[in-house]
Amino acid sequence: MKINVMVISKLEKKLAEIKSMIDDEEIVILGESSGGTPALNKIENVSPDMVIMFLSAGDTDVLSLTERIIFHRPRTHVILLVEHMDLEILQKAIRAGAHNVTDFPASSKEFAEYIKSVYHNESIRINSLNEKENIAWMSRVVTVFGAKGGLGKTTIATNLAVKLAEKRKKVALVDLDLQFGDIHIFLDIEPADTIAEFVQQVFTPNIDAVRSYMTVHSSGVHVLCAPKSPEYAELVSAEKVQSLLSVLRNYYDYVIIDTPPSFTDVTITAIESSSTILFVTGLDISILKNSKLSLSLMDSLQQKDKVRLIVNRAVDISSITVADVQSIIGCPIWAKIPSDYMVAVTALNRGVPFVISSPGSMLSQSISIVADALLSGSDNFDIETISNKKIKAIGDGEKHFKLFKRKNKMV
Repeated sequence: MKINVMVISKLEKKLAEIKSMIDDEEIVILGESSGGTPALNKIENVSPDMVIMFLSAGDTDVLSLTERIIFHRPRTHVILLVEHMDLEILQKAIRAGAHNVTDFPASSKEFAEYIKSVYHNESIRINSLNEKENIAWMSRVVTVFGAKGGLGKTTIATNLAVKLAEKRKKVALVDLDLQFGDIHIFLDIEPADTIAEFVQQVFTPNIDAVRSYMTVHSSGVHVLCAPKSPEYAELVSAEKVQSLLSVLRNYYDYVIIDTPPSFTDVTITAIESSSTILFVTGLDISILKNSKLSLSLMDSLQQKDKVRLIVNRAVDISSITVADVQSIIGCPIWAKIPSDYMVAVTALNRGVPFVISSPGSMLSQSISIVADALLSGSDNFDIETISNKKIKAIGDGEKHFKLFKRKNKMV
């Protein structure tokens, strides 16, 4: 898609500089002007997607022109470039209705990415108003977290993402286990680029830039993989992750985030950006101790209200039962995932999520219940009752089938 722009500045030197900084095949300069009435006439004639103007200190003409464009031509987006950003200039620009105000670009690539980002975000806003839709409002960011490794976080995250995609939702899956993330193994994909390349090469993210670094799984899930080597983890800052999630939540219905079992700056950013935190725990005393400490930290971060506790491999075969978990760590159980080692390991080794390879298994049905609960968007979704009935029905069905095979001497 081409973005048609018009460049305006009283200063010929700045006009030339701005034009020279626009060097991208997707951005077309339709015209230029020094401002005033001629600029308005040209905008009316050529109908640019975007007007880029240089704003110097005390330039009321540019602010007046900005106000008229924003008021009379809402589909023409305005970018104001300033030599040196200060509070006074910013306040005046905001009063004129402009909210895309930035310093003079450092490079052509950075400028092109900023233009595309503004165009994309403003287009979503205008379309949302016209169609009476609220795209970003309905987006859900779901972080899967656990206080210890080996809890099955990645298994839950990948299968949940695929199940949501099966339900015709736009889903992004982000691997923020930056040192040892292995979502690509669970999905049997080989990414050309990862989040490490993304943060090094993209200065101002927009959805087109982000998607160019993602790998599309056969289920339709768009995956942003962890770095290919642990040493690249330090390149990914909390600020970069915050910008990334802000872009993703404007485009996808669900953003599923897999995390490491530690409270890094990046993990905390993901937690704070989430609408729901799927907190995974298990049935041994070490896991429960760490879970209790982690929930206490979630509380201090004022994030505990987002937590939905999931007990994975929920089988009462030890001295600690599923019923004990709630009293031990002081948080109600939201969902239980049964234990099925063969289904889970076979799916991992084949690189095919079990919601695809074994859709009738108890594991798949439990993930489907979690997906339905998220889709309902209600905290009143009685997941525990529904889960117990559905899993029991599946278990009874499997028992009856085995009995039928014995009676009929089936192999």
